[in-house]
Amino acid sequence: MSKITNLVKLISVGVRNEYHHIAVKPLNALAYLTYRCTSRCKTCNIWKRAKDNSGEISKEDWLAVLTKLKSSGIKSFEIYGGDALLRKDAIFDVIQFCSNNGIHTHFPTNGNLCDKGTVKNLIRSGLYTVYLSIDDVGSEHDTIRGVDGTFNRVREALEMFLNMRGTNKYPMIVVCTTLSNMNYRNFYELVEFLERYNIDAIYPRIVGEFKSDNINDSIIDGITPEPNYASSDEQSHLFGKEELEELRKDINKIKSINYKTYIDFRPLIVAKDKSFLYGDYDFRKCHIATTLITVTPNGDVTPCPFYPSYKIGNLLSHNLNGIWGNSRHKKFIRLQQNKQISICKNCNLRIYYPSIWDTFHWEWRKVLNFSI
Repeated sequence: MSKITNLVKLISVGVRNEYHHIAVKPLNALAYLTYRCTSRCKTCNIWKRAKDNSGEISKEDWLAVLTKLKSSGIKSFEIYGGDALLRKDAIFDVIQFCSNNGIHTHFPTNGNLCDKGTVKNLIRSGLYTVYLSIDDVGSEHDTIRGVDGTFNRVREALEMFLNMRGTNKYPMIVVCTTLSNMNYRNFYELVEFLERYNIDAIYPRIVGEFKSDNINDSIIDGITPEPNYASSDEQSHLFGKEELEELRKDINKIKSINYKTYIDFRPLIVAKDKSFLYGDYDFRKCHIATTLITVTPNGDVTPCPFYPSYKIGNLLSHNLNGIWGNSRHKKFIRLQQNKQISICKNCNLRIYYPSIWDTFHWEWRKVLNFSI
């Protein structure tokens, strides 16, 4: 019965998402409270974008933005950065507003600023899901993250969330791991380490890299995209063919073990060789551009997180119904759907915002127990 119930739920959610996509109706929001970051990750360059807090809107402004988003009917709100805990002046009130208004909050963190008081306030405010970024065990994690002591801090953050959550269901505690040629050999060790804890899930994800030619071919109205997930050390962290085969053996070994923690292998199972080897993906009409409201630190709205300067309006000066679906927005959607935005070839974000066909593809492969 549970399988039937889950299938019905998936179909229902898929139909809803597809309707919103076709109608260009907002469903979820992603908000960069800041671009500033306390990590210096080798697989991400967002920390190079902002050096200070100039242009970041106030707590009161964010609550005004949320009031407008609530009236549009959004269902979830992802609190993003950079390191969003650099905005402790705003983040707890943002979460509390969402919790009071039936909006699920999702918060990725590197754990660097998660002291006891912070974790307590995040939970007390009503946080729905916390995503803790852990790429390896021990000093290897620190090397990838570019800051010494990072692993110890994120481990302590994990333990604090578990202890302070207690027997409550929320916040759900998920560990996100970006698999690359730097850490794939240690993923089994990381899973074994995480089995000590009563976390809700592990989300392994493939490292993303955007080719400079695709970036240069994606200029719209003089605006160049600025994808976050790009190497910051001038080295590629994608897989070689032998490394990919080694990863597959390890993943299939992990899949054969009955771990208590749910591991979401979806991105690894549905990805083709070219995604691991070259960072390339098949074209899809983008649900992000049509249903996800991306808000920058100064309140601008953009149809894509990787186009922070392609603004279609600002939520401090306009209501969402005057922004979402306007002519500038529709131009972006038209270009994307006509395959005229080359960075889409390197984008792996659609796994988070799938079409109904993507969902069915994944479920079918899961039923058949496909290996990667």
